[in-house]
Amino acid sequence: MTDAVEFARVVHPARADEAQRMRHEARDWLAGLDLEQEARERVLTAVSEAVENAVEHAYPADAEGTVELTLWAEADAVNVRVTDNGHWSEGSEDRAPAGPGSHATRGRGFVLMHRSVDSVAIRHTAAGTTVALRQEREPQP
Repeated sequence: MTDAVEFARVVHPARADEAQRMRHEARDWLAGLDLEQEARERVLTAVSEAVENAVEHAYPADAEGTVELTLWAEADAVNVRVTDNGHWSEGSEDRAPAGPGSHATRGRGFVLMHRSVDSVAIRHTAAGTTVALRQEREPQP
């Protein structure tokens, strides 16, 4: 296991305008890393999908909630975790993880995340959903 060399964490209200802000923050953070542009864009695509899913599906329309975005870099990888504390709505079943404790997923957003980065882990429980993303990178000499 490698030591983390970079770290960033933000928590925002689960709203569409805040999702856009989180994408910009992730883009700025990723720009400062020694990561190929193509890999950077793939990570940003996966982050965008994870944040959008949390904003759109974790909380009922009339409820307030938050989305936490945590990013950290290791010598060999970039990691991102997107966490909500909501309960995915009935109408989002086609996009939500299959059930409590399940790692099986359905829907285009999750498929896009899996196609964008090297590793995606999704944990859905009664306490909320966490999406963990990992993109390997070449070690620096």
